[in-house]
Amino acid sequence: MTFLWRAADCPETAAENPFSDVDEDAYYAETVLWAADNGITVGTAEETFSPENSCTRSQSVTLLYRAVIAE
Repeated sequence: MTFLWRAADCPETAAENPFSDVDEDAYYAETVLWAADNGITVGTAEETFSPENSCTRSQSVTLLYRAVIAE
């Protein structure tokens, strides 16, 4: 998420944190909230993002595609 967020010029978001496993103090927290608010990610379940999991190639392509159409 961080590289997508930076590529979008680090936009701010006022979104609420829908993910119980994303700590508000995590360096990537704002990026995840931005991505969720813009439909780039829906997480791994309704209330989880799973930030410690590896990202597969298919997930990476999906995130890139959603980031492009979100702009």
